[in-house]
Amino acid sequence: MSSKPHHHHPTHWILDWDGTITKNDTLDTLVHIAATAKPNFPTQDHWRRVSQAYMNDYSATIEKLAPNGHLPQSFEDEKRLLAQLKAVEQRSLDRVSSSSIFAGLSRKALEEGAWQAIASRRVEIRNGFAAFFQHIQVRERDRISILSVNWSRHFIRSCLDACGINLPFASTLSNELDKIDSGEPSTGLIVPATGADGTSIISSGDKLERLKDMRRENERIVYVGDSWTDIECLFAADVGICIRDECLGSGQKKLAKALERLGAVCPRLKDWEGADQCGVPWATDFGEIRDWMESRPSQQQSAK
Repeated sequence: MSSKPHHHHPTHWILDWDGTITKNDTLDTLVHIAATAKPNFPTQDHWRRVSQAYMNDYSATIEKLAPNGHLPQSFEDEKRLLAQLKAVEQRSLDRVSSSSIFAGLSRKALEEGAWQAIASRRVEIRNGFAAFFQHIQVRERDRISILSVNWSRHFIRSCLDACGINLPFASTLSNELDKIDSGEPSTGLIVPATGADGTSIISSGDKLERLKDMRRENERIVYVGDSWTDIECLFAADVGICIRDECLGSGQKKLAKALERLGAVCPRLKDWEGADQCGVPWATDFGEIRDWMESRPSQQQSAK
């Protein structure tokens, strides 16, 4: 589990997007952008239909794999369950792609919609993130990547651009709406982003594989996430930090319950002893994470 990174090692900060960097999930906003671009298309009707189909599929699959709510008590069984649930996510992506919700969406409309979402606060960046990002930028040996199951890397990048945060495309690992990268109107399919290894990122296991690919010798990984899809990365990182609001959201509750089931210690980050205490600590925002970074540099050593 987590341990504080060595202060003399470079650190790779790998961050989830939805609910971690942002205060809430942003898929509804992505759909809203598509609906605005195609006012005569029943986008929201299709979205309600595919959303309900996903919930029905997910509930039925969970009941089949974990009858009567008997969820795993070991990490290996947890990983096995999450791997089996990937099929639910793939079926959902197939439904969205076939619904044509995003068909015809242009890169310009996506960019303008993202900027408007930031301006209207429909998408809100979590407190302290901009300052945290700048703090990492001046630490020459540290770097930041985003690792997300979101459907559009260009949407993520456009939201960050609207906040004055410049993160290279290569540092944003996610999916993409087909043809957006080439500047053509999208076909509406959700595909791997350009430069990816040819596979989509739709599950906890997919995120874990990308995290493994990003590992470098003598570099520590700190992973920050907020939901069940992040659990394998939280355990695999040298430091795994949960984002939790004072009033937990549904995804945060699911992750918290999973960590509790698996016996993980989850102290608040500011109270965490680092080298003296294994666990998956939590923080409410990136201001708290930055404070932790600066609090006890002499104690930044491994507990794994």
